[in-house]
Amino acid sequence: MELGERLRSQWSESAQDWIDADQAVRTGMLDRWMLESLGDVGGKTVIDIGCGEGRFSRLLSKLGATVTGIDLTEAFIERARFTSANETYIVGNAEDLHGIERDAFDLAVSYIVLVDLLDFRSAVNAAYRVLRPGGRFVICNIHPMRSSVSDGWIKQGDKKLFYPVDNYTDEGPREFTWFDRTFINMHHTLSSYISSFLGAGFALRALQEPVPCEEELAANPTFDDEYRIPNFIIYVLEKPDS
Repeated sequence: MELGERLRSQWSESAQDWIDADQAVRTGMLDRWMLESLGDVGGKTVIDIGCGEGRFSRLLSKLGATVTGIDLTEAFIERARFTSANETYIVGNAEDLHGIERDAFDLAVSYIVLVDLLDFRSAVNAAYRVLRPGGRFVICNIHPMRSSVSDGWIKQGDKKLFYPVDNYTDEGPREFTWFDRTFINMHHTLSSYISSFLGAGFALRALQEPVPCEEELAANPTFDDEYRIPNFIIYVLEKPDS
């Protein structure tokens, strides 16, 4: 099976596992960072690119946004539509956003999606196209320092010694075990991501490496790993007014 098809089929095969999975790292830490990066979404039009089963789309809708979610996995869109209140959900490819009008949205969101795409650069260009001038694109992704090696922590017994970074400039697929099956993430360097954002026409307004606050750490003690090596990265991009 060619790589692009594997990247698509792994989510179709694991859709129910994901729906049933613990989302504590998102609900317990990352949502706060994403919402702060987006700012007040009340009255804004938002496209959630790679929306999955629609959890974050529903959260944005409850905060007053008019939300369109798009995802290539039909099972996710079916679930999103079933649990939808006011959002619109579309089966579609993040790499081209086919059928989405130019300059249609105030905000775009990509919540840990770029690592799942064969051609993330096309997805960045597509997001630029559908945003209005002055619109923002908020991306959360696996940190490139984590995605270079997918085998996880080097341990001595149960003690975590360090998380390795290796073959960093060798961009491409990384295999790991998830949901008791082999999954693939795409690794790219930080400079590749930044270059693609700037090349599409975006201005980089912020770059953040999320860590839990005291309350979040108290509620989820395993989040202490986030202080040792960055697990996630958030880019806040803006489409210029002219």
